[in-house]
Amino acid sequence: MCGIAGVFGARAPEVVDRMLRVLAHRGPDDQHCVAGEDFTLGARRLSIIDLAGGRQPLSTPDQSVWACQNGEIYNFPELRQQLQSQGHQFSNRSDTEVLPHLYQLHGDRMATAIHGMFAVAVWDKVNKRGLLIRDRAGKKPLYYCLHQGHLWFASEIKALLQIPGFQRKLNEEAVHHFLSLKNVPAPLSAFEGIHMLQPAHQLIWEDGRIRRLEAYWKLDWTPLEGDLHEQELAEELLQRLQRGVKRRLLADVPVGFFLSGGLDSSLATALAASSSSHKVKTFTLRYRADSSTPGKELDLACARQIARQYDTEHYEEELDFSRFQEELPAILTHFDEPFGGVMSTYFLSRLIVKHLKVAISGDGADELFGSYLSHRLARPLAEFARGKTDDLGHFQDQPEFLARLASPHDWEWRSQLFVFTEEDKRKLYRPERLQSYSTNDYLRHLFAKCTAQDPLNRVLEVEFNTQLPDQVLAFADRLSMAHSLEIRTGFLDTEVMEFAARIPGRFKIHGQEVKSVLKTAARKYLPAEAIDRPKEGFVMPVNQWLSGWLLEYARTTLSPANLEHHGLFRSQEVTRILEEFAAGNTALANKVLSLLCFQIWYDLYYQT
Repeated sequence: MCGIAGVFGARAPEVVDRMLRVLAHRGPDDQHCVAGEDFTLGARRLSIIDLAGGRQPLSTPDQSVWACQNGEIYNFPELRQQLQSQGHQFSNRSDTEVLPHLYQLHGDRMATAIHGMFAVAVWDKVNKRGLLIRDRAGKKPLYYCLHQGHLWFASEIKALLQIPGFQRKLNEEAVHHFLSLKNVPAPLSAFEGIHMLQPAHQLIWEDGRIRRLEAYWKLDWTPLEGDLHEQELAEELLQRLQRGVKRRLLADVPVGFFLSGGLDSSLATALAASSSSHKVKTFTLRYRADSSTPGKELDLACARQIARQYDTEHYEEELDFSRFQEELPAILTHFDEPFGGVMSTYFLSRLIVKHLKVAISGDGADELFGSYLSHRLARPLAEFARGKTDDLGHFQDQPEFLARLASPHDWEWRSQLFVFTEEDKRKLYRPERLQSYSTNDYLRHLFAKCTAQDPLNRVLEVEFNTQLPDQVLAFADRLSMAHSLEIRTGFLDTEVMEFAARIPGRFKIHGQEVKSVLKTAARKYLPAEAIDRPKEGFVMPVNQWLSGWLLEYARTTLSPANLEHHGLFRSQEVTRILEEFAAGNTALANKVLSLLCFQIWYDLYYQT
């Protein structure tokens, strides 16, 4: 686990060193950089595998190919054996060292051979070619920037802002989408000229230009065929997940588990504890009364039950959000972009890192098996649109709600769940600003490319390609690495994803049962209390705060004078949103939080 930075086409060790210094939180154990006539690669290191000998960047013995990476290659032991059988020689035990050898053997096709979470940079000295690769699900970030004829890249935007002569300019299309989605969608960034490499994509740099930017893998959502039974699907899923979790125990340091007491983290913990020869470490949060939300006591009770059942080395930490106002700017600097999604991982990671460097979570399960409001709505809205009202799942008693959302196209009803709709944004913007973009068109394009057929899997496919990497995995990565903690998840193992995506939607949500096939799989390991209860998760009581002290902070931050810094929004409309929320319209909470986060971010990056 590391942070990487570098440039293709130039020798610039001083600049790359400066880029790496601002990434120190991603790898506090070491900083190293290698430069040649027309390349520079560098890495910050969080030592997890081969603690003594795994310093990056690494090369082939003849130094013709160099590589560095942020992440972990879980199948590197098998790859190493295969490469050694073909005559390749290695100098250490690190997973990174297989990368230059894989490039020597497979060239641009090397990405299909590696499985894990990774952002990889490779330089071919002989052919003067650079290669950037990002993992299949998008667990690790990788940004790039074409500047003065060279290709610069880094794990975080803040490193690219160190490039000499780079001028910061707000990407207004990115802001437009952020207001709807809570995040900036890849390949955009909030800065003109800086791009995010999308998940499962690679970039080839050659002859002073980007030769190709292409996908090397795509998750197939076409349904499994034949006479399918949930129990059989659950057994196959369980076997794959068992292997996925086991792969993520690979480390030369202790590995712990987030144990929220819910289904996803509890099952991952149970699978690890059942196969590990060592006692598993688990971590659960206790919330102060003023920082809690309904359901947290049941979370804690279930987590304790799982810890006792599997005899884990269990830790409980009290989560204190009392300094959230002071820490919100610091949180946003770890995204380098406006972000309105979950932030509790920042506080959780700060507690866990006192005990270890690596933790395993349940991230990805919701996006593969269905849990969120958009997932629960998919089939009922499809049924409602066909005039069938006998089985509307969670919304059986809410036909008026379905009628308000009902649309002949799934992208249309899904867009009505945006934080700011297109109509909202037209009211928010000044007439001369940000009027030529459409998040609805962005969403329509995504649904048009779906390979899934049933209503639920279509929504899951779109969100797997967008909300999962751009929001869920973004906060998991940025807010854990802020404290030098690595987070892994077995649910995003390649063979788990490739099986789960093809399970028909009727096995994921039916009636009012969410994640049905996953729950069936979990019953072999977990008590009913951890399976058959409402989902809570790691959340913060932001709505409660906005009704109190955080509202005054928002009013001050979003004052007409501060809004003039960028001139994007009508101050009257911002004031209206704030005052209607203060008067009791809690449905506006996400709008208030998104506007607040944007203003804080803008002032941090453009006013200071």
